[in-house]
Amino acid sequence: MPSVLVVDDDQGVRRALRKILERGNLTVIEADSAQEAFAVMDRGETINAVVSDVLMPEMSGLAFYDELLRRSPGLKGRVVFLTGAAQDPMVQGPIEQRGVPLISKLHDLMLVLDA
Repeated sequence: MPSVLVVDDDQGVRRALRKILERGNLTVIEADSAQEAFAVMDRGETINAVVSDVLMPEMSGLAFYDELLRRSPGLKGRVVFLTGAAQDPMVQGPIEQRGVPLISKLHDLMLVLDA
């Protein structure tokens, strides 16, 4: 089964995404921060796609994305951002510049599975 790394500091969001993605026959690996996500990757876990929060403590989703692609360029086009601030131009603009899908946490999280 393909695996998805879910990176979000909110355990409730990670739990909801796990349920949705597992119903879509995906293996879910959770990380509560960018640093934990990199630790998962450093352990050699196979990651086929990433769903990442944008606004996280310590390292933003954008900084995480940039470093993620530096470490694993094959994940380009396999990342989806998820945020409660999707309508904020300061959030939306940099994500659009990177060409990454952005889904609002305020909408149906089933959209993540489609993305």
